[in-house]
Amino acid sequence: MIKIASKNINFLEKVSKIPVLKHFFILKISENFNDIKSELVLNKFYRDIWVNDKTSKKTEKKRFSDLDIPSFELMKENKDYIIHDIAVSNGICSNDFYELLAEKKKKFEFYISDKFAEIKVKKGFITKAYDNENHLIFAYAGCFYAADKNTFFPLTVLLFKLLQKNKTPEKFDYSLLLLHPEVSEKVKKKKFKFISYDIFNTEIHEKFTFVRAMNILNLGYFNEDKIRTAVINIKKSMKENAVLLVGRTNAKKINNASFFRKQNNKLAHLKDINEGSEIKKIIENL
Repeated sequence: MIKIASKNINFLEKVSKIPVLKHFFILKISENFNDIKSELVLNKFYRDIWVNDKTSKKTEKKRFSDLDIPSFELMKENKDYIIHDIAVSNGICSNDFYELLAEKKKKFEFYISDKFAEIKVKKGFITKAYDNENHLIFAYAGCFYAADKNTFFPLTVLLFKLLQKNKTPEKFDYSLLLLHPEVSEKVKKKKFKFISYDIFNTEIHEKFTFVRAMNILNLGYFNEDKIRTAVINIKKSMKENAVLLVGRTNAKKINNASFFRKQNNKLAHLKDINEGSEIKKIIENL
């Protein structure tokens, strides 16, 4: 049934609307995932996939609409437009910013990254999906779905815990980038450059003129020491006079964010949007 459903988008759209079923029915990963264009099905999928850092891939278009114009205005002081959007989730907000820059008829390079965007899949009677750190994300045993988070069907959690004890496969059948179709298309056409980037460990030196790190450096996710490490690492990747945007979207969908400019290896505060970033003082004191 699930194999058939994964190829029947109309069926999946109908199931996604059923109050109880929508909480556990998830699109079975297949090589055909990137061919799916249904926003309803994709949103269901992004919401229900939880990766190892306990975040989902869910986001929405125009989420940072109040940040994109100020970002563009502050970028103008730089000769080159070399952008890095970190922790993009499914990337649709990067696409919004890309479209704005394209409308302005500016020449730019656009890099996107998300540590948990790629999943690796091992097929079989037990089909298992892993993140890039080889943590099990979800699985199927026959037609039974397994995940570590399910309010309505505890059996899925029990099955997940059992499968989690299994040895990680040495080889996988295929991998997928969990990106929105509009973003995937731009990656294929090399309009976006998807890069492997770990905010705490990857070192890139003086490359970018604008870096955005929204909804990643949150005190709810990391302690102050980890955040300092991440910001120092990001700063290394920025050219002199480059701009950094950090912030968090709160429960009311308000973006509290702050802009900084790299000057003499320091990050000077430029302006706040709404209440500003909760880590503003940490950055100023580096």
